[in-house]
Amino acid sequence: MGKTDISDKNGAKEYADAVFEGLMLKGAEIVSKQFYACLFKNCDFTGARFRFCKFADCRFESCNLSLVKVPGSTFGGAVFKGSKLLGLNWTEASWPRLSVAAPSRFENCVLSDSNFLGLSLAGTAIKNCLARDADFREADLSKADLTGTDFTASLFGKTNLSGADLTQARNYAIRVADNKVKGAKFSMPEAMALLYCLDIEIV
Repeated sequence: MGKTDISDKNGAKEYADAVFEGLMLKGAEIVSKQFYACLFKNCDFTGARFRFCKFADCRFESCNLSLVKVPGSTFGGAVFKGSKLLGLNWTEASWPRLSVAAPSRFENCVLSDSNFLGLSLAGTAIKNCLARDADFREADLSKADLTGTDFTASLFGKTNLSGADLTQARNYAIRVADNKVKGAKFSMPEAMALLYCLDIEIV
């Protein structure tokens, strides 16, 4: 597909196994498009608006999706690698109540200032990412792979982290009493932060 303008109203509504490389669609409006197993590489969607779009088993590599709006869109099985996703409100997207689709994966991405409040993200991967000031309150991150991620100033409250892997994750502030952490994996010395949140004196 090359540099096809997927925001073109006269263009195709559905794409399968397509490769989009180098798209420059800052601030574009993309409505009711469906993408199946497509690859987006080195694309710039900064400030774009994806309305009621479907991304099934798609890959985003080295893309900039900062400040993108995603009202009513779905991302079943999407994989994001080496991409910037600053300031996304993921709660605007359409998430299935039942986990019938493969969970999305984020690897080596920037997810800072993003909102995941109350979302069902069981089994997802947020690996080796920068997730500063992100909101994970009331989210289901059970059995999630959160290894190596920087959670500086991110919010956790009533978050389900049961069985999640936070090995080598860092800078998190997780109150054990306010979150579900049964079976979660933590590594030292970062795990000491769990003790500091217990309102106890460590000598």
